[in-house]
Amino acid sequence: MEEEWARVIDHDVIDNVIVAISEEKMLLCRLEPKPGSDPLLTTSRVYIGTDAAQRTHIGRVLGMTNLSRVANHVKADLPLVIQIFIEENQKHFIDMFFNRAGNLSLKQHAFELLPGVGNKKAMQMVEARGSSGFENLAALNEACGIDAADLLAKRFHTELDDRNIQPRLIDLLLPVKA
Repeated sequence: MEEEWARVIDHDVIDNVIVAISEEKMLLCRLEPKPGSDPLLTTSRVYIGTDAAQRTHIGRVLGMTNLSRVANHVKADLPLVIQIFIEENQKHFIDMFFNRAGNLSLKQHAFELLPGVGNKKAMQMVEARGSSGFENLAALNEACGIDAADLLAKRFHTELDDRNIQPRLIDLLLPVKA
């Protein structure tokens, strides 16, 4: 596993297991906290890379998991954790998706991959983007009347749940380049 950072979704203090999502490829993983460490809050960013000196909270990576094997409250919190990650890295997602997205076919625009965005809304987003593009998520949300981070997070969540969905925005937009 080449992942270095993950976002905590759940810290089960009874079983002493943390469920997190990696930042680079959005993989669900199970982690073991270091003995004596305080419970981690949802959305906390933790180092899971190979450098043991940097691992302040995580003892070891227990393995990967998938959405069907986690508790319902983890499934419910996952879109929020992804949305916060998107908002923190909004420049990347604005530059790589919202300012570059084009037609997938003669009848479908890439914006239509987002849940709740149909042809009419996609064309409105293209028109609002114009030739200069969007500066940030706030400008995009105001111009188009949407919550772009929420829509992208829901799409990522759907792709995590069903690995057969094509095209996969997770594969196209990750890893985030700092």
